[in-house]
Amino acid sequence: MTSPSTSPGLQNERTALAWQRTALAVLAGAAVVTRMTLHRLGIFALVGLLVAIPICVWVLVESRSRYRHDAAPQARTRSRGGRSHGALALAIALLAMMELAALVVAP
Repeated sequence: MTSPSTSPGLQNERTALAWQRTALAVLAGAAVVTRMTLHRLGIFALVGLLVAIPICVWVLVESRSRYRHDAAPQARTRSRGGRSHGALALAIALLAMMELAALVVAP
């Protein structure tokens, strides 16, 4: 007998929820970094947030789409290619560069 936490049917849902949490965490991090660097970088600090918002929204939509597609009875016909991984890595790298720029700029 399998326990409910190891049921093979729940893996898809756990993966979708993990992607959603990751996207929301990156979005929250972008907002915090923007708030902390706004006084040093001025309007330039908003660039990180303005780039992170559409990327995070896209990852949220993509995770929901994957969940619905994988929950359907048919098999996946195309590979995802790691686009969401790359998009989140780009957003995090941009946030890191914004924070480094704020550290370098004298107050």
